[in-house]
Amino acid sequence: MRITNMMQNNTLVRTLNRHQLALDETQNQLGTGQRIKTPSDDPGRATNQMFFRSRINELETFQSNIDDGFGRLQQIDGELDRIGNLFQRARVLAVQASNGIYQGDKGFELEVAVGKEIDELLRALVDIANTRDATGRPLFGGHVIERPPFEPIESKIKGLQGLELKNQYIGVEYRGDIGEQIREIEKGEYIPVTVPGNKVFWGTNMSVTSRVDNSGYVAVSDQKFKIDGAEILVSAGDTIDDIIDKINNAPIEVKANKLAQDNISLSSTAPHQIWLEDTEGGTVLRDIGLIDPANSEPPNNYSKSATVTGLSVFDVLIQFRNDLIQKDQERISGRDIQDLDLALENVLRYRAITGARMNRLEEHSQRVEFDKSYMTELLAKNEGIDFPETIMNLKWLETIHQYALNVGSKIIKPTLMDFLR
Repeated sequence: MRITNMMQNNTLVRTLNRHQLALDETQNQLGTGQRIKTPSDDPGRATNQMFFRSRINELETFQSNIDDGFGRLQQIDGELDRIGNLFQRARVLAVQASNGIYQGDKGFELEVAVGKEIDELLRALVDIANTRDATGRPLFGGHVIERPPFEPIESKIKGLQGLELKNQYIGVEYRGDIGEQIREIEKGEYIPVTVPGNKVFWGTNMSVTSRVDNSGYVAVSDQKFKIDGAEILVSAGDTIDDIIDKINNAPIEVKANKLAQDNISLSSTAPHQIWLEDTEGGTVLRDIGLIDPANSEPPNNYSKSATVTGLSVFDVLIQFRNDLIQKDQERISGRDIQDLDLALENVLRYRAITGARMNRLEEHSQRVEFDKSYMTELLAKNEGIDFPETIMNLKWLETIHQYALNVGSKIIKPTLMDFLR
């Protein structure tokens, strides 16, 4: 094969162009500190960079959710601590009253003072229950944010020995829902960062007992209803026994029983206000006498004929105050102290749950920080350059380029112009 001058020239030019391109890329890397200028430079590395950056952004979002959730739980923990102290004080007063400390020459004055203190504790408890977070949302209202979750009912009642008439709380109704605000702390991993008021502000177990004879009840169609948010499916032809079985098999802290008159009774297995609702046009709970046909939306939608038992934490304090007004030392030493203990136990239960969630968030925060640091390191290695190595490559390329120029000047044969010098 004959090697022509043109072939030698073309080879030399291609070689020099490759050197200049490599020099340009290396100089650009030194100028920007990055390996890749465009994805086409290295598709593999470019894909990894996109993944690392996306993951880092995800982790930053998760960390923000963790910080927000931890702040909410921390505030809830503080409020539950206040409630615990409040009930500790109420219990001390109840024990003193049960021991007859407020009897004697100055008993009346002491009873008046204690009655006023209990009333102030009750008002303070309502204030705590309606606490809002930094964004203005109620802490204990579930998903309801447009109104305070707890509404006190005031009325004039006779004070001690009938000598005082004033407005006092005779009840407190929950106006929130059973929803929990949640935060995503990892892909597909969520954690509740609030506690609905129907749970944490309930003092004793609750029961709702229908007065309707359901011996002949048969569901006329497929229907649905919910208890504490858990959906229960009723098939056409189901009897009251079938419905009771389905309730008892549901993952809820409520059990159902059929009583002697074939009426159904629901009882909570842990203190909370039972949440009942017919859904999607169903009428099962109305038909069996548990909720009011004229007021089917929870809360406080129980049938007027049903027997409802159970006390909220507000009811516990109201009961104690009223027994104190009535000078009923037996009830104070019996049911009042017992109910105060149950209410305090439930508050401590949810404080423990809150603390466990805070611990989980703290541990997860450390994991997110580690993952973020690791991903950032991988990203730096993937897109960044090793400056000493790159400088050495640049010097090496410059040297090779100079050698190529020198060799090329010798390879190219002299032309007529060279002889005219």
